[in-house]
Amino acid sequence: MTLLEEVTSPDLKRLVHDGVTTAVIPFGSVEYQGRHLPLGADALLADAVGRAVADRLNAVVAPTVRVGFADEHMHGAGTLSVPADTLCDVATHIAHSLIAHGFRVLALVSIHGGNRAAIEQAVHDLRARRRDVIVCAPQGDLGPAPGRHSGKWLTSVMLALRPDLVHIDAASEDLRFELREANAETGAANLEHFVSSIVQQVRRAVQGPSQ
Repeated sequence: MTLLEEVTSPDLKRLVHDGVTTAVIPFGSVEYQGRHLPLGADALLADAVGRAVADRLNAVVAPTVRVGFADEHMHGAGTLSVPADTLCDVATHIAHSLIAHGFRVLALVSIHGGNRAAIEQAVHDLRARRRDVIVCAPQGDLGPAPGRHSGKWLTSVMLALRPDLVHIDAASEDLRFELREANAETGAANLEHFVSSIVQQVRRAVQGPSQ
Protein backbone atom coordinates (compact mmCIF):
# COMPACT_ATOMS: atom_id res chain seq x y z
CA MET A 1 0.00 0.00 0.00
CA THR A 2 1.32 3.41 -0.99
CA LEU A 3 -0.10 6.79 -0.03
CA LEU A 4 -0.07 8.99 -3.11
CA GLU A 5 0.55 12.08 -1.00
CA GLU A 6 3.70 10.66 0.56
CA VAL A 7 5.70 9.63 -2.50
CA THR A 8 7.66 11.74 -4.94
CA SER A 9 6.71 11.98 -8.59
CA PRO A 10 9.71 9.84 -9.71
CA ASP A 11 8.80 7.23 -7.10
CA LEU A 12 5.25 7.08 -8.39
CA LYS A 13 6.46 6.65 -11.95
CA ARG A 14 8.64 3.74 -10.82
CA LEU A 15 5.73 2.10 -9.01
CA VAL A 16 3.53 2.27 -12.08
CA HIS A 17 6.37 1.06 -14.31
CA ASP A 18 6.84 -1.89 -11.95
CA GLY A 19 3.19 -2.86 -12.29
CA VAL A 20 1.39 -1.06 -9.46
CA THR A 21 -1.48 0.20 -11.60
CA THR A 22 -4.39 -0.06 -9.16
CA ALA A 23 -5.58 3.02 -7.31
CA VAL A 24 -8.14 3.37 -4.52
CA ILE A 25 -10.04 6.64 -4.17
CA PRO A 26 -11.85 6.88 -0.81
CA PHE A 27 -14.93 9.07 -0.36
CA GLY A 28 -16.28 10.08 3.03
CA SER A 29 -18.51 12.73 4.53
CA VAL A 30 -18.51 15.38 7.21
CA GLU A 31 -21.99 15.29 8.68
CA TYR A 32 -24.16 15.13 11.75
CA GLN A 33 -23.54 11.80 13.48
CA GLY A 34 -25.71 12.18 16.53
CA ARG A 35 -24.45 13.58 19.79
CA HIS A 36 -21.86 10.89 20.42
CA LEU A 37 -19.76 10.60 17.23
CA PRO A 38 -17.49 13.12 15.51
CA LEU A 39 -18.70 14.94 12.42
CA GLY A 40 -15.86 13.40 10.44
CA ALA A 41 -16.61 9.77 11.34
CA ASP A 42 -17.27 8.78 7.72
CA ALA A 43 -14.18 10.61 6.48
CA LEU A 44 -11.99 8.99 9.14
CA LEU A 45 -13.45 5.60 8.28
CA ALA A 46 -12.81 6.26 4.58
CA ASP A 47 -9.14 6.87 5.44
CA ALA A 48 -8.89 3.53 7.24
CA VAL A 49 -10.87 1.53 4.71
CA GLY A 50 -9.03 3.05 1.76
CA ARG A 51 -5.69 2.09 3.22
CA ALA A 52 -6.79 -1.41 4.22
CA VAL A 53 -8.25 -2.13 0.79
CA ALA A 54 -5.17 -0.76 -0.97
CA ASP A 55 -2.90 -2.83 1.26
CA ARG A 56 -4.60 -6.05 0.16
CA LEU A 57 -4.64 -5.04 -3.49
CA ASN A 58 -1.06 -3.71 -3.58
CA ALA A 59 -2.52 -0.39 -4.67
CA VAL A 60 -1.91 3.32 -4.35
CA VAL A 61 -4.34 5.32 -2.20
CA ALA A 62 -5.45 8.73 -3.43
CA PRO A 63 -6.35 11.41 -0.88
CA THR A 64 -9.76 10.89 0.70
CA VAL A 65 -12.51 13.12 -0.66
CA ARG A 66 -13.72 14.17 2.75
CA VAL A 67 -16.88 16.15 1.94
CA GLY A 68 -19.74 14.45 0.11
CA PHE A 69 -23.42 14.87 -0.68
CA ALA A 70 -25.06 15.12 2.75
CA ASP A 71 -28.05 17.41 2.27
CA GLU A 72 -30.27 15.12 4.35
CA HIS A 73 -28.14 15.87 7.41
CA MET A 74 -27.98 19.64 7.06
CA HIS A 75 -30.26 19.97 10.09
CA GLY A 76 -27.27 18.99 12.21
CA ALA A 77 -24.70 21.66 13.01
CA GLY A 78 -21.39 21.08 11.28
CA THR A 79 -22.66 19.13 8.30
CA LEU A 80 -20.89 20.00 5.05
CA SER A 81 -22.41 19.12 1.70
CA VAL A 82 -21.67 19.55 -2.00
CA PRO A 83 -24.17 18.93 -4.82
CA ALA A 84 -24.25 15.39 -6.18
CA ASP A 85 -23.24 16.54 -9.66
CA THR A 86 -20.26 18.39 -8.19
CA LEU A 87 -19.17 15.25 -6.35
CA CYS A 88 -19.56 13.28 -9.57
CA ASP A 89 -17.35 15.80 -11.39
CA VAL A 90 -14.72 15.66 -8.64
CA ALA A 91 -14.65 11.86 -8.74
CA THR A 92 -14.39 11.86 -12.53
CA HIS A 93 -11.57 14.39 -12.63
CA ILE A 94 -9.55 12.60 -9.94
CA ALA A 95 -9.99 9.35 -11.86
CA HIS A 96 -8.90 10.93 -15.14
CA SER A 97 -5.81 12.33 -13.40
CA LEU A 98 -4.85 8.89 -12.14
CA ILE A 99 -5.48 7.35 -15.55
CA ALA A 100 -3.19 9.95 -17.12
CA HIS A 101 -0.43 8.78 -14.78
CA GLY A 102 -0.78 5.15 -15.83
CA PHE A 103 -3.33 3.62 -13.47
CA ARG A 104 -5.60 1.09 -15.11
CA VAL A 105 -7.74 -0.22 -12.24
CA LEU A 106 -9.64 2.35 -10.18
CA ALA A 107 -11.75 1.54 -7.13
CA LEU A 108 -13.97 4.41 -6.00
CA VAL A 109 -14.73 3.45 -2.41
CA SER A 110 -17.45 5.47 -0.70
CA ILE A 111 -18.28 5.15 2.98
CA HIS A 112 -21.25 7.51 3.00
CA GLY A 113 -24.46 6.20 1.45
CA GLY A 114 -25.47 9.64 0.26
CA ASN A 115 -22.54 9.61 -2.16
CA ARG A 116 -23.65 6.46 -3.94
CA ALA A 117 -25.60 7.90 -6.85
CA ALA A 118 -22.89 10.44 -7.67
CA ILE A 119 -20.10 7.87 -7.51
CA GLU A 120 -22.02 5.35 -9.59
CA GLN A 121 -22.66 8.03 -12.21
CA ALA A 122 -18.95 8.82 -12.28
CA VAL A 123 -18.16 5.15 -12.82
CA HIS A 124 -20.72 4.96 -15.64
CA ASP A 125 -19.22 8.00 -17.35
CA LEU A 126 -15.65 6.75 -16.94
CA ARG A 127 -16.49 3.33 -18.35
CA ALA A 128 -18.12 4.92 -21.37
CA ARG A 129 -15.08 7.06 -22.12
CA ARG A 130 -12.24 4.73 -21.16
CA ARG A 131 -12.91 1.14 -22.10
CA ASP A 132 -9.23 0.34 -21.54
CA VAL A 133 -9.58 1.02 -17.81
CA ILE A 134 -11.37 -1.01 -15.13
CA VAL A 135 -13.45 1.27 -12.91
CA CYS A 136 -15.68 0.08 -10.08
CA ALA A 137 -17.53 1.42 -7.06
CA PRO A 138 -17.61 -1.51 -4.62
CA GLN A 139 -20.27 -1.36 -1.92
CA GLY A 140 -19.00 -2.68 1.39
CA ASP A 141 -21.17 -5.25 3.17
CA LEU A 142 -22.40 -3.95 6.53
CA GLY A 143 -23.77 -7.31 7.59
CA PRO A 144 -27.37 -8.34 8.37
CA ALA A 145 -28.26 -5.84 11.12
CA PRO A 146 -26.08 -2.71 11.08
CA GLY A 147 -28.60 -0.61 12.98
CA ARG A 148 -29.58 2.99 12.48
CA HIS A 149 -27.60 5.97 11.22
CA SER A 150 -24.79 6.61 13.74
CA GLY A 151 -25.90 3.44 15.45
CA LYS A 152 -24.18 0.29 16.64
CA TRP A 153 -22.27 -0.50 13.42
CA LEU A 154 -20.52 2.83 12.97
CA THR A 155 -20.17 3.41 16.72
CA SER A 156 -18.48 0.03 17.13
CA VAL A 157 -16.13 0.72 14.24
CA MET A 158 -15.22 4.11 15.68
CA LEU A 159 -14.60 2.48 19.07
CA ALA A 160 -12.11 0.23 17.30
CA LEU A 161 -10.47 3.03 15.29
CA ARG A 162 -10.74 6.19 17.40
CA PRO A 163 -12.23 5.50 20.83
CA ASP A 164 -11.04 8.92 21.98
CA LEU A 165 -13.64 10.51 19.69
CA VAL A 166 -16.63 8.44 20.86
CA HIS A 167 -18.86 9.70 23.68
CA ILE A 168 -21.58 7.10 24.14
CA ASP A 169 -22.85 8.73 27.32
CA ALA A 170 -23.84 11.74 25.22
CA ALA A 171 -25.93 9.72 22.76
CA SER A 172 -29.58 10.63 22.29
CA GLU A 173 -32.20 8.60 24.12
CA ASP A 174 -33.44 6.94 20.93
CA LEU A 175 -30.00 5.43 20.28
CA ARG A 176 -28.90 4.42 23.75
CA PHE A 177 -30.59 1.01 23.75
CA GLU A 178 -29.03 0.09 20.41
CA LEU A 179 -25.61 1.36 21.48
CA ARG A 180 -25.54 -1.09 24.37
CA GLU A 181 -24.35 -3.58 21.74
CA ALA A 182 -21.53 -1.34 20.49
CA ASN A 183 -17.97 -2.25 21.40
CA ALA A 184 -14.49 -2.19 19.90
CA GLU A 185 -14.25 -5.95 19.36
CA THR A 186 -17.43 -5.93 17.30
CA GLY A 187 -16.17 -2.86 15.49
CA ALA A 188 -12.95 -4.58 14.47
CA ALA A 189 -14.95 -7.53 13.13
CA ASN A 190 -17.32 -5.17 11.30
CA LEU A 191 -14.39 -3.39 9.70
CA GLU A 192 -12.71 -6.62 8.63
CA HIS A 193 -15.91 -7.89 7.02
CA PHE A 194 -16.51 -4.54 5.31
CA VAL A 195 -12.97 -4.30 3.90
CA SER A 196 -12.92 -7.94 2.78
CA SER A 197 -16.18 -7.51 0.88
CA ILE A 198 -14.80 -4.47 -0.96
CA VAL A 199 -11.58 -6.27 -1.86
CA GLN A 200 -13.55 -9.22 -3.22
CA GLN A 201 -15.68 -6.95 -5.38
CA VAL A 202 -12.64 -5.19 -6.83
CA ARG A 203 -11.01 -8.51 -7.62
CA ARG A 204 -14.17 -9.71 -9.37
CA ALA A 205 -14.24 -6.53 -11.42
CA VAL A 206 -10.65 -7.13 -12.50
CA GLN A 207 -11.33 -10.79 -13.36
CA GLY A 208 -14.35 -9.90 -15.44
CA PRO A 209 -17.75 -11.59 -15.79
CA SER A 210 -16.37 -14.73 -17.43
CA GLN A 211 -14.24 -15.69 -14.42
